[in-house]
Amino acid sequence: MKAKDLQNSSSITIILKMVFSKKFKFIIYFLVLSLSVYIGFILGNTFCSTNCTSTIALNIFITNIVMVGGVFTLIRLSEKSITEWNDDKYYEKD
Repeated sequence: MKAKDLQNSSSITIILKMVFSKKFKFIIYFLVLSLSVYIGFILGNTFCSTNCTSTIALNIFITNIVMVGGVFTLIRLSEKSITEWNDDKYYEKD
């Protein structure tokens, strides 16, 4: 967005960035962690050979890393794409 400054006639650019609220992110990450712990536990029990505790812990750890990393990337990409989409819609009005 551009606005004219009346005192020196320079243009000021204002960038509006869309971000999800912290409460929404907390809920999403909590749900993803809960689901990934469950999936890791099921995988650990399924592929248990001699030491079930370490197999379960390893599967929970790997599942948490993959799922939280994926959700983090998706949230960041969503914020970026919505911000760009809003900018494009604003410039189409001009």
